[in-house]
Amino acid sequence: MKNHYTTYVVAILFACTLMASSCSKDPANSILPANSAPTLLNSNGFLAFEDQVAFQTYVEKFQKNPSDPSILHDIQFLESQRTALRKLDSLTLTQIAQSGDLSGFEHMLKLVGNGDDKSLQPIVDDPILSRLINKDGLIQIGELVYQVHPSKVFQIRMVDFEQNKVNFLASPEKVAQATVYQSQSASGIKNTNSKTMNMVESNTVTYENPGQGTCRFTAEVYLLDLGFYRKLAVRVKHEWRQRFWFTYYWGNSSAAMSMEGDINFLEYYTPFSKHYSASTQDNYKIETVIDETFNYVPLNWASNSGTAICRGRNGLTYSLHF
Repeated sequence: MKNHYTTYVVAILFACTLMASSCSKDPANSILPANSAPTLLNSNGFLAFEDQVAFQTYVEKFQKNPSDPSILHDIQFLESQRTALRKLDSLTLTQIAQSGDLSGFEHMLKLVGNGDDKSLQPIVDDPILSRLINKDGLIQIGELVYQVHPSKVFQIRMVDFEQNKVNFLASPEKVAQATVYQSQSASGIKNTNSKTMNMVESNTVTYENPGQGTCRFTAEVYLLDLGFYRKLAVRVKHEWRQRFWFTYYWGNSSAAMSMEGDINFLEYYTPFSKHYSASTQDNYKIETVIDETFNYVPLNWASNSGTAICRGRNGLTYSLHF
């Protein structure tokens, strides 16, 4: 469902600043004692992995336990997308959205829509990747350096990056040695009737919370392909439309939520199904985002049949099918 507003809305969707576990205390904020063990942070200020296998193993380790001491040691001095966004206050975000000037923030934020539907969103809306790429959208895997942009991913050999660092950060499309990663296209999939990479299906409901304004509950399933990072996931999130000076913005708002369903994959005519179920710890523990990531990542999904439930801040229960 799509909602239209007559009032200018600045929608700040900070799912990328929240981990799937929705912990009340962010372990990344804890500085660990220095030790002799090497970290993954290189001299350029972004993480570097030996190869794709090492990166994928690390991502799966991150999914299982984001508070793993070795992970915290690796990323404690990384100025990631997540940590950089958390430093931006509401006034700065509102000014960016109203002016449309992303100078200095073009690697972290993007403007979506026009007029009353205009919204300000993070470039990386993923709870894991947002903590692994730096504030400039950079990460190194093997000999390649990747930079994530709103609609594409640039890649360049590390040796060429070192020689063209300033130009690559400013305008990677103008650097001859840089190329654009192309995700799997429909023509490259045998079953062209199926959905392809970088697809999202979602459903949303809004409700009024007396004395506090409008809230919205969203459930979505998405398939992401950035070349070095591929994932299939389902997610639910809850937001609150808050007033700031003479405008509004959408900010994360706590609510008890759960989701359950079945997603069906189709990899070159080979079917594979997965049941998922995730919820808050109990009826009194409040969450903002629940993210369920599947380690099996196909080229496309055939269907998803799920139900998400939210106990709203007004005490009523809302249900979505997605």
